[in-house]
Amino acid sequence: MGRVLKLLEPFRESDGLTLTELAERTGFPRSSAHRLLLQLVGVGWLRRNGTMYHFGPKMMELGSLARSHDRIYRAAVTTMYQLHKSTGMAVHLAVLEDDDLLYLEKIGGRWAAATLNTHAGQRRPAQGTAEGVALLAYRNRRASIVRERVVGYSAGEQVRCVALAFDAGCGEIAVLSLTGLVGQTPEGAGHDLVSAVDLVVSKLSA
Repeated sequence: MGRVLKLLEPFRESDGLTLTELAERTGFPRSSAHRLLLQLVGVGWLRRNGTMYHFGPKMMELGSLARSHDRIYRAAVTTMYQLHKSTGMAVHLAVLEDDDLLYLEKIGGRWAAATLNTHAGQRRPAQGTAEGVALLAYRNRRASIVRERVVGYSAGEQVRCVALAFDAGCGEIAVLSLTGLVGQTPEGAGHDLVSAVDLVVSKLSA
């Protein structure tokens, strides 16, 4: 399984890869990589299109099931939709794994999809995001502190992200965040975020 996971890891950064690219990125001999790829295609974890390999339908199915069964996701997803509706801002849910941030969900409509380079299942170094900074601060201090970051993007406008981390129980730390264009953040968005986190925590502890 360790070899399989190592072979799948490069797909985090690319939609499709060739046998040669996978062998180079994993350090596996081409023959070993090819044998593993044939097995993964056979069980539906990968699919082959010409010389390119992509995630297959079984991988998508398993990923979707894993998220839908995740207790933090289940507790937060309805509240996230309500928060997006009330603020008009993009809403992210993420957890801390070691020093990395793992996004569980992103809700935000067309603007968020086109502008924000984030998606469910994405892993990033925690220090590089407002959500990650909030998670690390909570881990170190065990206190919920609203963290804010303003960054620029390609159109020359600035994006504001406000994040609040919380204890999700079972030794896990999670975070909810709101992201939108600077100057278009509604009054009371921070209060709405705090109320949303309180609601999610109450669901997790019920």
